[in-house]
Amino acid sequence: MTRRGGPAHTGSTVAAPPAPPPPARQEPPARIGPALVLFAVLLVALMNLGGLAGWNAGLLDGRLVDPDSYLRLLTILELREGAPWFEDVTPRLAAPDGLVNQWTRPLDLLVLLPALAIEALAGLPGREALVWSGILVSPLTHVAAILAAAWAAGIAWGGRAPWYAALVMAGTPAVATYSALGRPDHHGLIIALLTLGLGAALRAAMPGGRARDAALAGAAFGLATWSGPEALIVAVPALAAFGLAALLAEDGRPLARRGLACSLGLAAACAIGIAAEHRPAAWLVAEYDRLSVHHLGLALLAGAVFAVAAAAGARPRPMRAALAGAAGLAAFAALLALFPGTLRGPLANADAAYLALFHPTIQENQPLPPFGPGDPWEAAIYIAGGAPLGLLALWLALPGWRRDGRWPAALVLALPLLAGLAATFGARRFGMDLAPPAAIAAAGLVGLVLQARRPRSEALRASLATLLFFGALAVPFLGLRAQETPGSTAVRAEATARCDWTAMGRWLGAARPGVAPGAPAPVLIASDVFEGPELAWRTPYRVVATPHHRAGRAIEDTLGFFAATDPEAARAIAARRQVALVLACVARGSETIPAGSLAALLRDGAPPPWLAPVALPPGLSGFRLLEVVR
Repeated sequence: MTRRGGPAHTGSTVAAPPAPPPPARQEPPARIGPALVLFAVLLVALMNLGGLAGWNAGLLDGRLVDPDSYLRLLTILELREGAPWFEDVTPRLAAPDGLVNQWTRPLDLLVLLPALAIEALAGLPGREALVWSGILVSPLTHVAAILAAAWAAGIAWGGRAPWYAALVMAGTPAVATYSALGRPDHHGLIIALLTLGLGAALRAAMPGGRARDAALAGAAFGLATWSGPEALIVAVPALAAFGLAALLAEDGRPLARRGLACSLGLAAACAIGIAAEHRPAAWLVAEYDRLSVHHLGLALLAGAVFAVAAAAGARPRPMRAALAGAAGLAAFAALLALFPGTLRGPLANADAAYLALFHPTIQENQPLPPFGPGDPWEAAIYIAGGAPLGLLALWLALPGWRRDGRWPAALVLALPLLAGLAATFGARRFGMDLAPPAAIAAAGLVGLVLQARRPRSEALRASLATLLFFGALAVPFLGLRAQETPGSTAVRAEATARCDWTAMGRWLGAARPGVAPGAPAPVLIASDVFEGPELAWRTPYRVVATPHHRAGRAIEDTLGFFAATDPEAARAIAARRQVALVLACVARGSETIPAGSLAALLRDGAPPPWLAPVALPPGLSGFRLLEVVR
């Protein structure tokens, strides 16, 4: 490299442009070996032991975590018992029509295949084997996500960053709760795949990165999108990072080509998923809440934009930005024209009744303060910890990464991190998707502080790094503690004792009132929409309501049935839904049951003549069970 002020060149030969400085020497990353694997397993075990001692104690009594857990097992059981591979209607819910279920097969296979092995090796019945496999699957995906974060952090930071990434990923409350024992949920799989994708994208964005790594990143993002389309919250900003880097670089062609490779990897995974998930007749049907041609179209349009950016990558930056920007606008317009529900995301497939009556009541769908109800501690639970640590680490690292050419990798982390923060403020549930970029970025903070020039005292820098890192990780748990009021645990226990839906489900499964041999399964309507999937799992009945965005009409009928002040209006709903049994929890304060409603009549022991009471054991006295008289 010729230094400024050095000897001038003579003759007609043009001097070559200065080469970029070599990357700064980075301490080799800690090896992802047995010690780190054991560390990840221990972290997950500790998080789950804490859950079993608190919010997840119901698992010790045989209760899975949430309604989605039972719906997932129902879906897998139907597949185990011979339902066609492409069948997406669950007949046991939203009765009598059945629930169109948007969940896809990757997690089904992760539960079903071990369950079949448990059946064969342990001799357990199919349902019991499924339960055991379902209980264990999400902690295993949590371990996978921790190891993926450790690997990705080693690429970004080197040194002992993998250990810090493991701590952040393990200790993120949103990840720990969605990946808990007894919660067979696809979000744990999504997080693991997104973290793998970000790691591969980081390798591709580093100086000398390869298109092959970018294609692998796209494939991982595609598998994550197949598992659940909210993966695009991370995948799209990661793609955008390659595009922005291609515009800012001296020569944008290499980065644009890696963006093209990432897009093609995403498209290939989506195409494989569509072929595996849908009947050929549905390959061109656009859906927004599960993998479909919409997601393939997005990947291909992104690839077209990167192709233009690669062709224009050697031009001056303003011309390059104009050409690539025009291609991006054209692609975006084409995406909206072909797939009008794009901007609404998965809710584009939600029933109108669900959006009006039920969606606003689900806490995980609510915005965080100050954009929604709640106190600042609620925001701290979801965004404190890894996210602010990651932003601080990237800010501290950026000057050095700009000098040594690693700045595109900073964009690959920063854009998904910022997008995840925005999404989490919009709806709490997206705190899960914030976790992968946050854990990888935050892992570098300790090393950056230890290597800083100030404070000059090494001991002071070590103390500051410890305080920043572990203090930030503690904030979400302080928020959880602040939300746990002194009487809240007792209130929940009392509510369960008054109306124990698990005990009711077990009794219905054993007593089977109204079930006739050889006859179709009777339809049951229950007063609590959230309990529908557990009742369908534990009993022989088809259940009307389930808390699902494609079950809007069933939710509307359930709420309308119990709130009806005209018994004949309720009877019309029962006839339309072919209801044979009515189940209501009436052991609540009278203020929660509207005066004059059917629910109030059932509570007061004065049902209309077309409902005949069914005797219940003393332990279920908080319920009313009635048979519809035809």
